[in-house]
Amino acid sequence: MTHAGRMAVTGFALRTPLGDDAGAVLRRLLAGERAAAPNAHFDASTYTCRLAATIPGAPRPTKHRKFVKRMGLFGMEVGAEALARSGTPANGARLGLFCGYGGLRAHWDDLMPVLEKQAGDERATGAWTQGFSLLHPFWMLFHLSNNAHALLSIDVGGKGDGTTTAGSNAGAQALRAAIVALAVGSVDAALVFAYDSLVEPETLLSLGMSGAATNAPTPAAVVAPYDERAAGIVPGEAAAAVVLERPDDAGDRAISFVSAAATADGAVDFPLPRTSASLAAALSAGDTIVDGAALASPARDAAERAALADVLGPSATLLALTASTGQLGGATAVVQAILLGEALRAGALPPIAGLERPSEGPLRPLVRAEETRARSALALSAGMPGLAGVLRVEVP
Repeated sequence: MTHAGRMAVTGFALRTPLGDDAGAVLRRLLAGERAAAPNAHFDASTYTCRLAATIPGAPRPTKHRKFVKRMGLFGMEVGAEALARSGTPANGARLGLFCGYGGLRAHWDDLMPVLEKQAGDERATGAWTQGFSLLHPFWMLFHLSNNAHALLSIDVGGKGDGTTTAGSNAGAQALRAAIVALAVGSVDAALVFAYDSLVEPETLLSLGMSGAATNAPTPAAVVAPYDERAAGIVPGEAAAAVVLERPDDAGDRAISFVSAAATADGAVDFPLPRTSASLAAALSAGDTIVDGAALASPARDAAERAALADVLGPSATLLALTASTGQLGGATAVVQAILLGEALRAGALPPIAGLERPSEGPLRPLVRAEETRARSALALSAGMPGLAGVLRVEVP
């Protein structure tokens, strides 16, 4: 759970529901915009959660579409862009790739025709002719956990150490693994990319039935996290990438600095607030700004604020980037690393979009955009089952 130190960010790229240019996304955050809208991927009118925050547009045409699904293609795009922008001289065995993704989610559209006529024979007699022949020839490759990682490694020539991690804190896991690899000297540059979508039918159904996602009928009816009437998250999706290098190697190419930690506490649903607070305590260096997990549940939000107040003090400023972007699952931490860095460099903190009636309690939920002279901030990500991530972002 302890972190291995801070590393320099020398390049980044992202795809979010608010756009793919970090500066433009920050301006939308500062304006209090929200990406919540009727689900753009499919008709969700019969679902408990009918709203979503989706990435506009589609991945660029590529030969890899035969083997990689939409979000993986976005992940590969941002990874290649971030590396090109970094200017790192590292390559080959000195360049490592670290991937975080939401996890294996086989789609109903693929499996229902396959399973609906199966006889339940324990010997699977006739299973092929009764439906399995309908599966796409590359179905297993589509769902292979490291397919995007492997193909991007080939494209960019990265042969160094790396990992593929999964789960709702996968971005934080990937950042931490990359930082450790740099600290021990196994690579000289680490390309960290993460992608996830919470707006697929199976995930949307689970979030809605559990009460974690909003049941608001329209975007205007969505209540922000840390509001006394908060009633669930807006599921979203994103892909993001950063290139990390040791600060001495990065020199004046350093855009920002990142430390990260991740853990699982065994909880059935979201991690306990003290779990995230303990990670924050390990990373904090007098920080007074935190981007919260923003789970949009009065009980969870209050418990999170109380736990963080013990670490940061009761007057720390509380942000919620995902109130604008939607919850981003395994991509959250890498998006936070990019957008918090942009905000700190600009000297401007975005409000919690849509926050009208902040609930009482410690910390100061930001209702309106404000200037800041702070050069660092913490960020939390949390998801089921019991997965927590925290990072610290600092700008020169």
